Amino acid sequence: MDFESEFLKTYRILKWDEFTVLNNDRMSINEKITNKVITKHELLLQFKAELSLLNACKNKIKEELEKGLDVIDTQVLVLISKRVIDLFDHMHVLFSIDEQLLFYYINFCQDNVSYIHVDQLDILLDAVLCTENNQKIWIRLLRLYMELNSFDKLMNVFQEGVRSLKNNSLPLWKMMSRFMQNRRPDMIETLFEEGSNISYENISFYIRAKYLKWCLEYKDIDATRNLFNELKQLKPPCYKLYLINIAIETETTDLELSTVRKLYDEACTLFGRDNIGIWLDYIRFEQTDGSPKLIESIYTRGLWKLEPNLRNFFIDEYDNIKREFMKDLGKEVIVIDD
Repeated sequence: MDFESEFLKTYRILKWDEFTVLNNDRMSINEKITNKVITKHELLLQFKAELSLLNACKNKIKEELEKGLDVIDTQVLVLISKRVIDLFDHMHVLFSIDEQLLFYYINFCQDNVSYIHVDQLDILLDAVLCTENNQKIWIRLLRLYMELNSFDKLMNVFQEGVRSLKNNSLPLWKMMSRFMQNRRPDMIETLFEEGSNISYENISFYIRAKYLKWCLEYKDIDATRNLFNELKQLKPPCYKLYLINIAIETETTDLELSTVRKLYDEACTLFGRDNIGIWLDYIRFEQTDGSPKLIESIYTRGLWKLEPNLRNFFIDEYDNIKREFMKDLGKEVIVIDD
């Protein structure tokens, strides 16, 4: 008697005649697969039968552990999980796999990750590659591989997902950056470098900004400045990168006005044609931390640089800033009675 039948008999999961039927079904399925006369429906029925048996075994083990009793070799879960995987592999090779079944199977793998070896799932990646670039499936697949013990396989899934999803792969980049910061900090900078140079702007802009923040947190201000000077050379230029670096420089204890002004000047040149916000931020900076005498020249430059349809709004916002400034200034006036 093998350990599976012993387990099922000992814990009364299946009656003997039920186990006999199950074994006969298994042999019939294997024979039909060999002779290439199996149907997808038959494979699905056996797939569900093995899953049901697996869940029954897991529940029984849980019950026994809660009682504080010893449980015989739980390799039975490894064995049944492998049967489920083999059935899925046959379905993929012989028939098409729909997305609903893929979701179901990935969930099975996640629920039973302790009983699965990563090398058993190569067919799963191939099955996902045959779908219509479903972002949710790739997210679930990547999450599964994060729980398996193979960084190389994880990176392969990530790279395949990026190739498949293209500019829709941003969620995968976010997942990998969090994973590497927590689990593989030695590799996070490599990921940031790759992402900063990718051709999809929504991804490269996000990664460049995250890279700069990471550098400030884990290195120092000099390294952060050097990194900014490297990242700003990448095309197309990233507006958020400038905003973050301006914030970093204005928050340093040894604030250098010339450094911040240079950043604002560059940002206004690069983004100031259709971006009112950068001009207003520059004006507010000079008003609070710099020299109010320079505000008028910044305002004039903004009027010339901005698209004509934005100028009236810019004028209104500038007037609002002046009114706010005068109002705040009035609050600071101290009146001395005679």
